[in-house]
Amino acid sequence: MATGGFPGVLQGAGLTRSELAALYGVSRQTIHAWITGGAPRGYTARMASVITAALLNSIERKVLPFAAVSREVRAARIARMAKTLQSLKPAPAK
Repeated sequence: MATGGFPGVLQGAGLTRSELAALYGVSRQTIHAWITGGAPRGYTARMASVITAALLNSIERKVLPFAAVSREVRAARIARMAKTLQSLKPAPAK
């Protein structure tokens, strides 16, 4: 079972940085910054927390990591997931 938060997504999702960037709606460089200790802020932080929770749920439910599939099928799955995740409402402002 994956640990919590963004590290849990990194560890358990089996996704590349580019795929994670597509899912979070940020650049690959932003994902790298988060991995090396940076933290999202403001609206991005609120969206990231909702997307992270959804991805952790996908890991628990064994939707992620994906089984071996072609690049085209994988890219299509990532695109569908990104559309769904980015349409979620952000976490409430604190």
